[in-house]
Amino acid sequence: MTSTDRSSILLWSAAAVGVAAPLVVLIAAMGSDIGWISLETAISFLTLGLGWWLSILGTGLGLVVAALSIRRLGRAWPWLLVGLVFPALTLGGFIWMKARADALPPVHETATDWSEPLGISSTLQIARGSASWPVTADPTISGAIADIRPAWAQWAGRSVSDINAETCPQAQTVGRLVPSEEVIAALEAEGVQVLGESPWRVEGTQTSNFYGRARDVVVRMNPGATDLRVVERVGLIDMGDTCGLAARIVARLSR
Repeated sequence: MTSTDRSSILLWSAAAVGVAAPLVVLIAAMGSDIGWISLETAISFLTLGLGWWLSILGTGLGLVVAALSIRRLGRAWPWLLVGLVFPALTLGGFIWMKARADALPPVHETATDWSEPLGISSTLQIARGSASWPVTADPTISGAIADIRPAWAQWAGRSVSDINAETCPQAQTVGRLVPSEEVIAALEAEGVQVLGESPWRVEGTQTSNFYGRARDVVVRMNPGATDLRVVERVGLIDMGDTCGLAARIVARLSR
């Protein structure tokens, strides 16, 4: 086998792995979104497993190709784009997400009032399914959470209400009774599908565009106070999504 043949094989290998890394992540995200792949398989096996290692391998191969192609970058740049840039960007995304996960508390819900926590209706519970996180009055982070990620040791054993107060202060009670039509408009503006409504309560579900991650929203309207609770259905950490959604809804209802 000549050196040219070996170089060609290396270029094709780098390009194939370079394309495979982001493609696996995209297939996982879209496949889970449309229901072809379970969320657990999409995240644990395809994204954090296969996708992660392909991005590392692709970046490594791409660097080798780049080193061997320094003298002929003019002809090799298409291969470098596919074989190095794509997997490197995918790897960078993984590193950023892991750093973000370490920086955020391992919660999967946010509420504006934990003194009188909102529950969910039987209809919404059926929609959530038996595999979803239980919705309890005073959720607490497991003391063993640090065994999963050492960076989460600071949250071990703490109540979600305390963590919400510290990390999501913008999720506050709206100091008025917001009419149900305003609540519905605010939820729908955030992509929440309303599943139940009354003059004092509105429930709905929001589904993410990728991975099909679902979270449920419950809003309670009392004289002088409107509160809400956002709860992910599955997943150990919400990556700040429930806080973000709760804060945006509060901002809309406070206008």
